Amino acid sequence: MLKIIKSNERKYNMEIATVCGLREAVIANLLKDMQFCGSKMKALDGKTWVKCSQKTMTDHLPFLSEEMVRNSVRKLEAKGIISIDILDEDKLDRTYWYAFTDYGEELLRDGGIYERLAKSARHKSVVS
Repeated sequence: MLKIIKSNERKYNMEIATVCGLREAVIANLLKDMQFCGSKMKALDGKTWVKCSQKTMTDHLPFLSEEMVRNSVRKLEAKGIISIDILDEDKLDRTYWYAFTDYGEELLRDGGIYERLAKSARHKSVVS
């Protein structure tokens, strides 16, 4: 099992949570962490793909069932945040690979809508 987060904390992106839900945001953060720390990655078409089974996700997120993970991953794909594919040459290996879409990367990027709104509010209070 990958040691992505050593503590008992889990992070999530507020913008993804707003678009899809809290579960989906936690899973998106796990996939993003795996892009930086995981050993099962590949670059393809300008995107970083990470291979991860639903079982592995539930190992990292024990408060989610495999069905919850499956539904949340489908929702992330339906909302255009991630792409899902089977990229293994071994036809027997049906483990999914995940990559963030441009839209997903935009939501994950620092300086998202909530940060811009907070900066705007601070600026207005300083100016007033």
